Amino acid sequence: MKFFLKINLLKENSLSVVKQVLEILDNSNHQYMLCCDDKLGDIVTTDRCAVSQTEGIKWCDVIITVGGDGTLLNVGEMASDFNKPIFGINTGHLGFLTAIERNELDLLKEIENSDVFTVKRHHFIQVKVNDRDWKYCLNDFVVSKNIYSNTVQLILQSNGSQIMQFSGDGVIIATSTGSTAYSLSVGGPIVDSDLEAMIISPVAPHSLNRTSMVLGKDKHITISASDRSDNKAYIAFDGADHIELNSEDEVTVRLSDKFVSIYTLGKFGQFEKVDKKLKSR
Repeated sequence: MKFFLKINLLKENSLSVVKQVLEILDNSNHQYMLCCDDKLGDIVTTDRCAVSQTEGIKWCDVIITVGGDGTLLNVGEMASDFNKPIFGINTGHLGFLTAIERNELDLLKEIENSDVFTVKRHHFIQVKVNDRDWKYCLNDFVVSKNIYSNTVQLILQSNGSQIMQFSGDGVIIATSTGSTAYSLSVGGPIVDSDLEAMIISPVAPHSLNRTSMVLGKDKHITISASDRSDNKAYIAFDGADHIELNSEDEVTVRLSDKFVSIYTLGKFGQFEKVDKKLKSR
């Protein structure tokens, strides 16, 4: 197999983990390339080629990410575009999307063993602001208030019918994959990642009856910020690409047919994995 390694060297343990990973790969019949990064230093040699992310993903059979969930999310859309699966090694905090922890590196030798690892499809949500191009999120799409404002007034509709209107800090629209991320931290449910669903989780709503909702794959959501006040709303796609949302703007969110394939350690189901990781932190 051919591997492309995407490494987050801002994580404290990533460099030492990469050295161990390369030792395993050097003692195997696999080929690999590294993603260009000046911080790799003497890891890059004449026998260890460093290339751009696009070049590496095109070339490889499997993308190996070394970091946390954010590192995996960073390559998710491109991995989907080139139909390449991702194998995540966690050197971050929780790493719900990663396959193994840094103390389980020997399991990398079993990557081709379907009794050890399974590869699952994870669908994106697609988001459009007015008539702009669609953007894709694997975890979540967030509408939030300005940090200097009190609240933002939001109106949500599903397939043309209003389902929610409230003042608060914002709202999270998560995939079932992303239900263990930001949505979970505000009290949203953990949803089986095999389900094609969207989870709506209000953030600090000024209401007694605003709870999370789970919508099926045939639903689409529209979101607008009320013009009742001058407070601005901001939107983010998987925690990045923040842009301002004005009262005249309308956001459309729906589940996408687009997906990315991610390795998971076969011995743990999703809920066992969540329980194990949250208990250990």
